[in-house]
Amino acid sequence: MFEIKDIDPAFYRKQTRNATLKIMAIFIVIGMITATSFVEYLGPYSSNHIVLNLLGAFVGLVITGLIVRFFFKDSAWMNEAMYGWRLKRSLMHITNVIDKVKAKANHDDEKALKILRFYHLGLTQMYQLEENSHELIEIKSEKEQLVQRLVNLGIDINQTRFDPSMVEEYKDHEAS
Repeated sequence: MFEIKDIDPAFYRKQTRNATLKIMAIFIVIGMITATSFVEYLGPYSSNHIVLNLLGAFVGLVITGLIVRFFFKDSAWMNEAMYGWRLKRSLMHITNVIDKVKAKANHDDEKALKILRFYHLGLTQMYQLEENSHELIEIKSEKEQLVQRLVNLGIDINQTRFDPSMVEEYKDHEAS
């Protein structure tokens, strides 16, 4: 279950920038060590040191990813970055079925309307966090029309929670 939280965009950008720099520093150190080690230890078996460097850097990237996933993702300095990742992940669940959700919403399906409202709120926050004012303008009228429909139907406009299972019925399930 994902819930939209009130986050200051400037603070979010500062924290995610700091987290990115820390992870990049970790990758640089690990990538240099693994790339150098690959050339040092596998160099006698291959004359193509560029490939060994790239392979070592890739292994460093994988190690860095594993370190972030298992040790840092729940750290306080990663909270905003993980929040942004989870927000985008939730929005992607809806984006994958948006046409079907919109079609059901056009027929006043309450569940689809709630999903669409969360989608608008999530997109709005994502665009604010990333300072994408152009996209905010693009969805403004669609968002206002949806709010009016929800009010007319007596549905709560405060749809800040999303569970990926909410969109299961909108997915294409192919027969195996």
